[in-house]
Amino acid sequence: MFEVASVYRLAAAAGLFFVAQSANAADLWGPRYDGSIKDAPSAYAFSWTGFYAGVHAGLATGNGEGEIKGEPWSQTEVDLDGAIYGGQIGYNYQMGSAVLGIEGTFSGANIDGNTSCVLNFLNCKGEIDWTATVVGRLGYAMDRAMVYALGGVAWAEVNADVSFLGSSISSKETHVGWVAGLGVEYALSDRVSAKLEYNHMDFGSETHRLDGGIPVSADAEVDTFKLGINVKLTN
Repeated sequence: MFEVASVYRLAAAAGLFFVAQSANAADLWGPRYDGSIKDAPSAYAFSWTGFYAGVHAGLATGNGEGEIKGEPWSQTEVDLDGAIYGGQIGYNYQMGSAVLGIEGTFSGANIDGNTSCVLNFLNCKGEIDWTATVVGRLGYAMDRAMVYALGGVAWAEVNADVSFLGSSISSKETHVGWVAGLGVEYALSDRVSAKLEYNHMDFGSETHRLDGGIPVSADAEVDTFKLGINVKLTN
């Protein structure tokens, strides 16, 4: 059986060993902090640098125009509204307060509208089935908050439909145009951020051939307001 004095000696030796190892471990992490303000560790600063992915949903409003090619009297304008929902993936690089980024999005859409057309004899309908964008982003970071502007290329699948007495002819074409917008994003944690974003998308003009025959020139543009959640994948 150990004597009491031996136990005390073993405890003291173990304590000295623990203190020595703790000091060595502290040296691995940098200079020791002695309690003075001058040597205090700097405050943690959030970084926007890294890859991210997320989802979004929002509302859309806009208009579409179309006319039978070469027949200005047939020009028709349709008010569009509806919703979008989809995902995004991108990368940010922060330099001081400036944040440079690139982002791609794809959104399913339920955006449509209809009106009487061609001397009020027919019904014309415009519909956007999906949108996609590739944009550059320029942001200004204030720690966990960031405001940004964006601009780039936009695509959409646009459906033009003309009907009369229950019969219809239609055509779908992929339009290519441009997008510009503004947004604000806030980091809820080190990995998760939420954003509110406005986009104006002009999808340009394309020729639709209704049921492969009648050529119709059509274009569309929409404004979207969407909420999004991003998850930071890397630092």
